Amino acid sequence: MTMLRIGARNLWRGKLRLLLVAALIGAPFFLLLVMQSIGDAVQRQTESLKQNVNNTLQLRARGSMGHVNMVGNQAILPQDALAKVKGVPHVARVEPYLLAMTPTEGHNFAMVIGVDPKDTRRLESHGEAGSPKILFGRDLAEGDLGKPVAIVGQGVAKWAGIEPQDLGSARLTLDLKRTHPVIFALDRPPLTLTVVGVYASGYVFGDMQVFMPIDTFRQAYGVADGISWLFVRADSADHLPAVERQLRAMLGSVADIISPTTVAEFQSTATAAVQRLANGGIALSAALMVVVVFFVMLLVVRERAREIGTLKAIGASDAGIVAAFLTEAVLLCAIGALAGASLFALWGGPLAQLVFGLGVSPFLPAHYSTLANSLALSPQFGAATLAVLVGAGVFAALGGSAWGVRQIVRLSPMEAIRHE
Repeated sequence: MTMLRIGARNLWRGKLRLLLVAALIGAPFFLLLVMQSIGDAVQRQTESLKQNVNNTLQLRARGSMGHVNMVGNQAILPQDALAKVKGVPHVARVEPYLLAMTPTEGHNFAMVIGVDPKDTRRLESHGEAGSPKILFGRDLAEGDLGKPVAIVGQGVAKWAGIEPQDLGSARLTLDLKRTHPVIFALDRPPLTLTVVGVYASGYVFGDMQVFMPIDTFRQAYGVADGISWLFVRADSADHLPAVERQLRAMLGSVADIISPTTVAEFQSTATAAVQRLANGGIALSAALMVVVVFFVMLLVVRERAREIGTLKAIGASDAGIVAAFLTEAVLLCAIGALAGASLFALWGGPLAQLVFGLGVSPFLPAHYSTLANSLALSPQFGAATLAVLVGAGVFAALGGSAWGVRQIVRLSPMEAIRHE
């Protein structure tokens, strides 16, 4: 215990060096926490998709995409399909959608979606999203039923010139008479919507969508009844095959039933790529810690060669001296970890967003280039984070001190005096 106290006391012998070393060690600790938070955020996104998609089927009119103004795809499901599906055993939730398209610029277009405000906001292209992250403003609420309000993806907001400070008063006008190579005109008056929120989906095409209350959609597009898509959620993934069989027997003549596949795609592309990059960043952080501790402890051993020799001359054991130096190294890493964690707690969210944009997004598939905005990249401290900090600190202290410990064991009192 005496040698451990000596090691702890030695830590404070050079206060300026202590501050400098704490900063040098704190930087890779901060990077480690950022990369871990990025990996965890993507993993949480994947788990959320699994819960919302792996037990969900999509129904739409047979041979049709179900868009009310899309050339050759305007057929929709009959309204009574909703009641029939709700009566199937093990169906936990049924979510009706109505879909249309609106031209934007050139040959591009945005998707217009009518949805019950209490239901999930899904990417029209694949139906795989959970409720998207609201970047500015608010989401649709029960009180919006029947009102001309909408939330839009960040892509639509950029196209329409809608700024965050304009939400609640910003207007988006949809001209239902405008045509497009795949959109036919509807003889309906323009629909002017008040935009109350801007969301991020994590998927480029998913950001080109407009969500409004489903009854507002019906009135604007003249769709008194019928459903574009039905999302049918089973009470568990285990019951999904049985639910699918019953739906095919009941509605197979009028509906196409699509099983979920998009979570596997997301997991094999975006999740796998981010996890590889996050693990690489964590490994780099650990290596930087070891390098810093290596040079610091090597300098300490050389500075205290005479002191080490004197301790050995008066009977101190190699094990005791090594314990003192390892104590000092561990405490150095602990202070560095505290500095890195403090920085992460203060600015971890914005800096993680920046790191994701600069160091991760370029390596993702192009259609997931907006993923950073949809993730909850905020500082989160839990048991796993504490374990990472402790493990990384001990690893850096032991790995970085290994050469210094070898020098201590090999140093004899006579060599120490001659060195001095």
